[in-house]
Amino acid sequence: MSSRVKRTTTSAALVLALLVPALAQADDAAGHYNLCVQYKREAKITDAVAACKKALQLRPKYAAAHMTLGSLYRGQKNYPAAAAEYEQVVKLEPKDALGHYNLGVAYQALGKPDDAIREIEEALDLKPDDYEARVSLGKIYSKKADYKHAIDHLVKATELKPAEVDAWNSLGIARSKTDDKNGAEVAFKKAISLKPDDGELHFGLATVYRRQRKTDAAIAEYEVAVQKNPRLAKAYYDLGLLYSQDKKNTEARVAFEKYLQYGTSEDAASRKDAEERLKSFKK
Repeated sequence: MSSRVKRTTTSAALVLALLVPALAQADDAAGHYNLCVQYKREAKITDAVAACKKALQLRPKYAAAHMTLGSLYRGQKNYPAAAAEYEQVVKLEPKDALGHYNLGVAYQALGKPDDAIREIEEALDLKPDDYEARVSLGKIYSKKADYKHAIDHLVKATELKPAEVDAWNSLGIARSKTDDKNGAEVAFKKAISLKPDDGELHFGLATVYRRQRKTDAAIAEYEVAVQKNPRLAKAYYDLGLLYSQDKKNTEARVAFEKYLQYGTSEDAASRKDAEERLKSFKK
């Protein structure tokens, strides 16, 4: 064998010797990731986290493993860890709309609304017809009292998926905070038509009626709300106020008693007011 052939053979063998372990390690990373996905599917969360971590030890730039691990942490409400994983996803895959969306959701959970908006807006730039991103942005903007942007996103969401309740409900809430009470009424009625047994939706419509000074309509909807959800404390409180306004003390007393029974986590000022009103009925 010539020296040239021998050197070529030796070089090929060296390359192969270096490449095989790397390929084997990559395959091991994929194997651990697949195991992570299987564990997640079986709700074996601790095992899933461990498998994903092992995959990332073998392949640190494994975007899919970072994404899945982030989702696992998010399911555990470990939002700092979830955000850290999603940050890796968008660093590795800047055009991944889902990565930006998930990072935005994690930031919102961490009380970072501006960062959340930035990431979810980026997700929408990449995927404009993302219903979940539109609804999430609408809710975040509503919490910031930026109702114009909230309504813009929520209207688009209702156009994307007209049969989904969440967008209609959120749109009703956002519009009820503005002068567009009629628009809020339409949105809540649409939501109720899609999910008639949801007490919260009837509560939302009742609140709109109360702000429109449609007292009878408001009372009727509050009554439906507590019929659908007998533990809906805030509806009992508003009912008590409206019945008191109409001098219907018996009905008001029952409503305030129900409020105190179920409203253990309501604010102290409302509870004190209900207690004082009940005392006045007994005089």
